[in-house]
Amino acid sequence: MWAVLASPPEAPLAGRSRRAAMILRGIGVLVVVAGCGTRDVGSAIGDLSSPDHEVRLQAGYELIRHGSVAVEPLIDFATTGPDSLRYISAQILGRIGDRRARVTLKKLAEDRNEHVRRAALLALGNMADPGIVDYLVAALLEDALPDLRAAAAQSLGASDDTLAVPALVYALQDTASSVRKQAVIALHRLWTQQAEGAVTRALTEDRVEVVRFVAAQALGQHRAVAAREPLQTALRDTSVWVRAEAARSLGMLGDAAVIEDLTLVLERREGPDCDAAREALQMLTSANDGDS
Repeated sequence: MWAVLASPPEAPLAGRSRRAAMILRGIGVLVVVAGCGTRDVGSAIGDLSSPDHEVRLQAGYELIRHGSVAVEPLIDFATTGPDSLRYISAQILGRIGDRRARVTLKKLAEDRNEHVRRAALLALGNMADPGIVDYLVAALLEDALPDLRAAAAQSLGASDDTLAVPALVYALQDTASSVRKQAVIALHRLWTQQAEGAVTRALTEDRVEVVRFVAAQALGQHRAVAAREPLQTALRDTSVWVRAEAARSLGMLGDAAVIEDLTLVLERREGPDCDAAREALQMLTSANDGDS
């Protein structure tokens, strides 16, 4: 599995409400926190309404552990509860990944609440159902809200279906940088020759730092040899973080032809890009020593 692409420390991230973000992070923790026994599904669902944050987290964890047997009760709950509980239900159904939840999640993806819609779009990518791709592509290309278009892009990346690649390439023209960033990350997960060409263009053409940054990361992690010259050019990017990622990626390519460029960075720069150039040179030197 490919590493998750990160954002540069100073890059802006897509906005969301603080409360929604806290719930999202909490549900994410559920998959790694050990539970102490599992109660019946009904009791766990009831605790999703608890005013106690820890009780809600434990309940969500238990429902994920219940897996398929929790799907039908959660579907009923997701269609009748208030906004916050529809939101949590969509997240849990996405974690379980049972196709029976597809219709309900599509309904929630049209919900009146933006955060519920976002959670449902993200959950749909975990359904492992080819029929979902067309639905998510439509959301990616047509939804009026950038945050939801970005969620659709993220979900397409999780779908593991390369049929989504052309739409994600098109999304690199989106007016919102948050959408373009998620499109690059999704293409990183659905890597094809078309994806590589599009991500390379994003590195050289996108006007927003965070998009160029994740593009440089993706090209390095995929050891995209054809992107060597664009990555060399990115060593002169206006962003220190893009320059740093370009240097690291050049080191991953294992091509000694870039040593001179990296040495110039080492001599002329100070800071993260200089450190990255040093790391890249060490990688290249070690690789060459190993070949000799």
